[in-house]
Amino acid sequence: MSKSLKIGDLEVKIPVVQGGMGVGISLSGLAGNVSACGGLGVISTAQIGWREPDFYEKPFEANFRAIEKEIKRQENWQKAECSE
Repeated sequence: MSKSLKIGDLEVKIPVVQGGMGVGISLSGLAGNVSACGGLGVISTAQIGWREPDFYEKPFEANFRAIEKEIKRQENWQKAECSE
């Protein structure tokens, strides 16, 4: 059996880190499911606001708004069961 991964006060039961993958792949759904299963999920912020209506006119604002939305969605995943 492998050891858990400790980062400060955080303990990751399964020492697997899901890396951030490009635009629209590593969002709260993937990162949350990895976390729910005991690993460390990562939300990629690379052009995360591409689905926002004002992305091309105001990319910084759209990206920051989208980051906030994904973090809120991620918080819901923390209560979820692992779906293998």
